Amino acid sequence: MEAETEGAVPVKPRWYWRPVTWAVLCALVVGVPFLNKPYHIDDTMVLRVAEQILADPLRPFSGEINWRQDVEPIFEATTNPPFLSYYLALFIALGGFSEPLLHTAMLLFLVVLAVAVVRLSERFAAGSLWPLFFVLFSPAVVVSSNAMRDVPVAALSAAAVLLFVQGSDEKRWPFMLAGSLLAGVAMLTKYSAVILFPVLALYLLLYRRWRHLVWVLPGLILLGLWCLQNLLVHGQTHLAYLMAERRGKLPWPDKFYAALVILGASLFLLPGLLAEAAGRSQGGLLAGGVVTALFVPLGVLVHQQGHPPFQYLLWAQMGGVLFYGALFGGLRAVGKMMQRRAEKKDLDTFFLAGWLMAVFLFSVILVPFQAVRHLIPALPPLVLLLMRELAPPGASEPRWLRGTLGALALLQGGMAFLVAVADYEYADTYRRFAAEATQRLFRPGQEVWFTGSWGWQFYARQAGFRQLAAHGPRPQPGDLLLEPQRVHKGRFPKGLRRQLVLWEEREYPGRLPLRTMNGFKGASFYAVVRENVPYLFTRDKVLEIFRVYRVAEPKSKPREQP
Repeated sequence: MEAETEGAVPVKPRWYWRPVTWAVLCALVVGVPFLNKPYHIDDTMVLRVAEQILADPLRPFSGEINWRQDVEPIFEATTNPPFLSYYLALFIALGGFSEPLLHTAMLLFLVVLAVAVVRLSERFAAGSLWPLFFVLFSPAVVVSSNAMRDVPVAALSAAAVLLFVQGSDEKRWPFMLAGSLLAGVAMLTKYSAVILFPVLALYLLLYRRWRHLVWVLPGLILLGLWCLQNLLVHGQTHLAYLMAERRGKLPWPDKFYAALVILGASLFLLPGLLAEAAGRSQGGLLAGGVVTALFVPLGVLVHQQGHPPFQYLLWAQMGGVLFYGALFGGLRAVGKMMQRRAEKKDLDTFFLAGWLMAVFLFSVILVPFQAVRHLIPALPPLVLLLMRELAPPGASEPRWLRGTLGALALLQGGMAFLVAVADYEYADTYRRFAAEATQRLFRPGQEVWFTGSWGWQFYARQAGFRQLAAHGPRPQPGDLLLEPQRVHKGRFPKGLRRQLVLWEEREYPGRLPLRTMNGFKGASFYAVVRENVPYLFTRDKVLEIFRVYRVAEPKSKPREQP
């Protein structure tokens, strides 16, 4: 054996082995294949607000949109603030509504998320790269390569926590200021990011850094400025309007079990967690996991009073055990804190558990319905907590564990890309049909109407079709009406259905036996309600069905006999 050289200077890894390089590469692998993905679901709302910003930059919510069933002010239709729309408006002004252009702009947030997770891992998970792989290659993230607010808010949230924690640890106020302002920007992307401010304060309270609490406030000033704009332009704050309206609010148990389903479908770490717990003889973790695995399906059956599909029960069970496993360290930390024996690692674990619970509880209690995108910000603290259980700080990572995690990461990533391709296929039906209908259906003097929102609304409007509204105006005899079957639609004008004559029907088949949205008949990635799951293995070969109707003369009611 060669003698070790005393006083040797450690050699820094080459640039291509550095974690940040891995982070950027992972972000590109996730985002680049979907640069031409059609606009989908809430992309249309984000782009409509951006369009309004280009028309009047100081009044982003002063335009109108038919999002539910009638034309209404954007202020009433949208449920989130406009930061992402401002960001994308810069690119739209340069290159229009090009999908590759705007998705390239969205790559920035994937890069920020990846780098933030790597740096958070250096602080909380001994620099392991596994958090990067399991967060970035989650179906929740890969499928969400859209022009929506969810990956951006997760990226800004993770970066805000990273900068604020680093600034507090190193007593560098510019970092804390930057972290607080990033938290404010995250909140101007989605209101749910308001949980970041108590989370940042929790870190300071755990380490008794009372003087640093002042640096939590700057980000809140951004929210104050936004509320002031609302008052000056609309006479009330957007937040107050949303809280008063409380649209479509489901009971919290529906959202709780749906959240567990989402976690189980988004993260494939459970086998590694159970194997490591058994190997280190962690009786509390194993026993709690078994109890959770038994009671979650039972709770689902009792609450829903039906027969949920196997995929729903399985993912609820997996998500419940993962969630318990992530919080197990936090519970242990609470015990040590109560006995005043808590160490730095215990405070860190409790902080991560508090961050996770803040995201989870906001999603379960305050949002109107559950969706995969609502829980993307929970992935960084969830995975970091699980990695602290799998490889506790200061402990070496066994070779068998590396192999297991590698296999699970490949399985999860493979599934994520399959589901993302299925989602791309579904979204593309609306872009394709709008292009085909433009070529085949336009006739001089004949108007083409459409019903439905989401990505279909964007492409139908771009094609020049006119959107139907429940309270008019009405199509005239001879006009055409396009109606997709698996998209959100509002009510038709009274009596219009009786005037419609089916002209043709067009089906778009799918190549994969996977669905992310199929008319809320099992698959519902963007709104996990009732017994729906985020993605569904199915024999259904149809992605979407479009019906084209011709509007006939109204049928007169028969006269009563004297």
